[in-house]
Amino acid sequence: MEDEEIGKYVHMLSRQLKVKADVEVSKYGITGTQAGILNFINEKSKHKDVYAKDIEKAFEIKGASVAGILQLMEKNDLIKRISNNEDGRYKKLELTKKAKEIVTNINKELKNVENIMTYGMTKEEINDFITSIKKLMKNLYNCEHNYKK
Repeated sequence: MEDEEIGKYVHMLSRQLKVKADVEVSKYGITGTQAGILNFINEKSKHKDVYAKDIEKAFEIKGASVAGILQLMEKNDLIKRISNNEDGRYKKLELTKKAKEIVTNINKELKNVENIMTYGMTKEEINDFITSIKKLMKNLYNCEHNYKK
């Protein structure tokens, strides 16, 4: 076990999670990424306006990729982009009626994936895993930003 590479397992877990989430939400005609974005908009818009930049930050996705995802979601009647009154370049993101109807079901599907993934794990093991993942992410983030200086 000593010679195992953490990055390999993180990558494999990430891929498996993406595939499973995609399968579970595909019955709604969306991808796991779109489901995550719908949920994010649904939750965050209760407290403040949500913009494409918020999606970029929260999901660590580049601007061009976010633009493509949002265009497709708008085309599929899942979101509306509404011009900001103060600056028309910024478009507030809102869920459509269609998206609001499926977001509850999506959350159930994603919670089911979470339950499958953590099956047989204690609360302590889950918390330890999350703590470890956060440390790995922080290390990579700090390393990346140290190189940019």
